[in-house]
Amino acid sequence: MEISKKQISFLITHYNRPDDLLQCLTAIKSLDVANSEIVVCDDASLDKHLETIQNYAIDQLLLSEINQGLAANINKGIKACQGEYIIYCQEDFLLAPQISSILSECLDLLKQEKVDMIRFTSNSPFNTLIPLTATISLIPKFSFQNFFLNYYQYSDHPFVTRKSFYHRFGTYLEQTSGRYGETEYAIRILKSNAKIGITNQRLASTIEGSQSVLVNESIAANNVYPLNKKWIKIARAFRLYLELFLYNTHKRGLITYTNFRK
Repeated sequence: MEISKKQISFLITHYNRPDDLLQCLTAIKSLDVANSEIVVCDDASLDKHLETIQNYAIDQLLLSEINQGLAANINKGIKACQGEYIIYCQEDFLLAPQISSILSECLDLLKQEKVDMIRFTSNSPFNTLIPLTATISLIPKFSFQNFFLNYYQYSDHPFVTRKSFYHRFGTYLEQTSGRYGETEYAIRILKSNAKIGITNQRLASTIEGSQSVLVNESIAANNVYPLNKKWIKIARAFRLYLELFLYNTHKRGLITYTNFRK
C-alpha cells in the first residue's frame, strides 16, 4: 500500500520477548506501507535477547543501559520517530492485514482533526459509539451506556496518532510501573479534550501464549480476590471516577494506585 507524501513510524516497545517481537515485525511488514520506518525501543533486555533482536530488520533500534519502565521507553521512542504519524504497537501484539485497506482513511480523519487517536482494538466493546465512517467510530467523552468503560478511552493497545498528539496532550509519566502509568495517562486523556476513535472491527490481537510483564509487577497483581466480578467491576469504575475528579493535570499522579517503581 502506498500513502503519498505521508510518512509513518511504526513504534514497537520491547522487553525480553524476542520471539514475540519477530512475529510483531512480520505482521507489520506484511502491511506493505510505503514511506514508513520501524522503530524498536528496547528497555534493557537481557544480553542474549539483545543479540537476537540486533539481527532483525529494524530501521532504528534504541537501547537502554538500565530498565526504566514502559512510560520512559515509549517516550524515548516517540522522540526518535521521524514520521508525522505514529502507529504504536507493543511487541506482544499482531496488527491485522485489514489495516492496510483503512490506513489512508485513518490518516485523513487525523489530519482533519475529527479524531486525535484511533485505536485498533479494545478488550471490552463500548456500548455506545459515534459513527465517523463505515469502519471507524468516535468514543463519546462520557456516556452512561459506557459507564464502566468511559475511563478506558485510552489504552496502550495498538493505535495510530500524529506525533504532534504528544505536544498537545503530554507524554507519559516516567518512573512509573506499567499499570500505574497506563492508568494515569488514561485519566489524563479523559480529563482533556482529546478525541479518541476506534475501529469498528478488532484489527489487532495479542500473540497467543505471550505473558504480559504487568502480571509480575507486584504480588498484589497475582492475588485472587474473593469478590465476584460484578462487584469488582463496579468498585473499579467508582475508583477511577474518583481518580478523574481528583486528578491534577500539572502535578499528575494517582491517589488510590500504588506506583511499584517508587
